[in-house]
Amino acid sequence: MAQPLTDAEREKLRKIIGVMRSATIEGERKAAEEAATRLAAANGMTLEEAEQEAFSEEDDGRLNADERAAQQREAARWAANMVRMTNAYEASEKYRFMMAREEAKRRGLGEQENDTRARRLSGNRPRSYIPGKDDEFRLIAGLLRDGVSLERTAELVGVSTVDVARVWLLTRGKRAA
Repeated sequence: MAQPLTDAEREKLRKIIGVMRSATIEGERKAAEEAATRLAAANGMTLEEAEQEAFSEEDDGRLNADERAAQQREAARWAANMVRMTNAYEASEKYRFMMAREEAKRRGLGEQENDTRARRLSGNRPRSYIPGKDDEFRLIAGLLRDGVSLERTAELVGVSTVDVARVWLLTRGKRAA
């Protein structure tokens, strides 16, 4: 006695039959046909009966135009909400940053920052010293050794992540030893 297919079985059968119809490899088509036959037999039907029941709905197993349009509208609504929330969050963060900066200036921290920056730029090293590739290599290796991520290291040093990955690959053998 044939049992009606559950919604899950109907969907599974539709997918299997879709593979069976669209497969370009004979073995794949045959395997899909065998799987569909097993599923039909488990419900007491032949493959043809199961196929008729799986595709018996008026929409032939596909979403009709109204349902598809409703899904697209819902997706567009969701995307618009995400954009609106992201923009609002960015605006609030920018406002917080600007207010904190103004507060720091009001307290006189902006002048201290300029003094600190000037001292840091003058530095202890001779003016003729220009950092080279070896310095960059050591800096990257040190940051990676301290557990800083590839992306953050690249950002801090001012190089690409490919350069950071190259240093990591070159130094990983030295760390194991």
